[in-house]
Amino acid sequence: MTQMLRAALVISLVFILSACASITGRTAGQSIDDARITASINTKLVQEPTLSAFKIDVDSFEGHVTLTGQVPSREAEQRMISLARETQGVKSVTSNVIIQPPQSRTPDRAPSGAGSTRGGSSQ
Repeated sequence: MTQMLRAALVISLVFILSACASITGRTAGQSIDDARITASINTKLVQEPTLSAFKIDVDSFEGHVTLTGQVPSREAEQRMISLARETQGVKSVTSNVIIQPPQSRTPDRAPSGAGSTRGGSSQ
């Protein structure tokens, strides 16, 4: 009876996994590989002091990685691409990263001579 139950469980599991593959067109192994690649790259980005402050989205599909987000320089983008390429299982890396240099803050002052006069006209 136990063997029959195990056989039924195995057959059910095979059926479920094959149904998942037919819905997405991917095997469970492919999905797991892509999740591992994404997690590995995210870990590297968080551990990299020059990149950890930036919100970068990492997507992986069949080993092809896409990076999306904003960084302050081309050097930061190249470092991210390099970290992604070094990750096991990565076949290619596409960067959709926007280079957004930090905005320099200027004091909020009125230009000289542009002050307002209060109380009326000058005579």
